[in-house]
Amino acid sequence: MSFGTGFDLFEVQSIPEKGKGLVARSNIAKVLIEKPLFTLDPEADLVESSVVSKVKALSKDKQRQFLALHNNFPGKNVFSGVFRTNALPCGPESVVGAVYPTICLINHCCDPNSHNNWNNKTSSETIHAVRDMKAGEEIMIPYAKQEASFTRRALLKSSFGFDCSCSLCSLPVSELKKSEARRLRIEELDQAIGEPSRLVNAPTKALADCQEMARVIEEEFPNGSASPLEASLYYDAFQISITHGDEARASAFAERAYRARVICEGEDSPETENMERLMNKPTIHRNYGISKRWRMTKNMVSKGLDGKEFDE
Repeated sequence: MSFGTGFDLFEVQSIPEKGKGLVARSNIAKVLIEKPLFTLDPEADLVESSVVSKVKALSKDKQRQFLALHNNFPGKNVFSGVFRTNALPCGPESVVGAVYPTICLINHCCDPNSHNNWNNKTSSETIHAVRDMKAGEEIMIPYAKQEASFTRRALLKSSFGFDCSCSLCSLPVSELKKSEARRLRIEELDQAIGEPSRLVNAPTKALADCQEMARVIEEEFPNGSASPLEASLYYDAFQISITHGDEARASAFAERAYRARVICEGEDSPETENMERLMNKPTIHRNYGISKRWRMTKNMVSKGLDGKEFDE
């Protein structure tokens, strides 16, 4: 499997019914790191005038790259239409968006083979393959959250102007209903696990929810493309454990979160580096010391267990 950060691992091709897209030239891991053409906070700025100003500040070549991007909002506000169609958030909770000449050509799939992530340390967007990708395969990321199809397909239609017909959305009705049920259950479990009062008052139930969520994720994503979800899940399990003084389980969960982050974000991601620190020294987390209900030191992890026994 090739590993690189430049433009030698893929090529831009015309994709039937999609326009342009990126296709792998060889079997790849890290696909691309790219700096934005510009960033903008659409909530704080008058978008059309602000985008025009940003584009005018670019070189002629970069101006052409921006205007060549797809616009799902045709009309008099061409510049803001292109921005709204293509901008990616600079981090999961960020309201600041960024546009890229190449990354913005990547098409959507509800069961993607790649993951996009903003790296605060390098001020760039990264694309990583989350499962094995063969030469000739189109590189695809999710435009919507891993939600039930009726939710994400409505969002894709309103925001990007297309009816999704990816491999997941094209499943037979019976199989699609099973996927719907699994994704709805993942959402329910995620909300329950994230409830602060349960973390403190019902940690055993919260960890049981984590275990069920791990099982449902494995069923829904058998090809191994769920590393972003797994990274979040195992960090939640880490927080539950360390809140109650269980350094052994906390360290084990942090290691799994770290491995998942490496896959979808790379070793140089600040979030990945933070998980590595927590893996090595879980007691530095702010929740350590709140409770000693499950007090166990890091070196008390059971030895000689197989994978299933260790999980249990």
